[in-house]
Amino acid sequence: MTTTETTAEAKGARVSATQTLYGEIVDFLVDEAALLDDDLHFEWLELVTDDITYKMPVRKTLYRRDGKGFDEHSSHFDDDRLSLGLRVRRSVEIPSAYDRDPAPRIRRLVTNIVVHETEVDGEFAVTSYITLLRNRFDAANYDILSGKREDVVRRTPEGLKLCRRVVLLDQSALGAPYLNVFM
Repeated sequence: MTTTETTAEAKGARVSATQTLYGEIVDFLVDEAALLDDDLHFEWLELVTDDITYKMPVRKTLYRRDGKGFDEHSSHFDDDRLSLGLRVRRSVEIPSAYDRDPAPRIRRLVTNIVVHETEVDGEFAVTSYITLLRNRFDAANYDILSGKREDVVRRTPEGLKLCRRVVLLDQSALGAPYLNVFM
């Protein structure tokens, strides 16, 4: 399956919002966002599996007849566990990183969460919308990113973990302040 193809074919039954599992996954996503908002990147890294894939394909402006609007051959991010670890180290351990110090104020708002079972026992396809608000220095306004996330969340002995994320941004241009921001 390509990164921009819908995951509908891979989805099983929808998990109802009344089910305990749905609440667990919502809690996981909210806790994940809070860790990132609070600059607890090493703790966030513990929520991803060793076989994680984390992608953010580049959006292209296309006529509908020409495709879904994403470049299959280039990504803002195309990470695995090692490269995510390097990005986390950069965000935490390099005090002179211009985009990180003084620290920006970031809020991630996760909404429209839909959970489906998958063919793999203990793995769940999760779609959500994300809005990221970023403010820095004494600016009166926010930088805003929004998009859709297509995740696979896996139940492990340590709890739920993220094993796949594809972020489909609404914007076609990604500014420099987002080079090290996790969605």
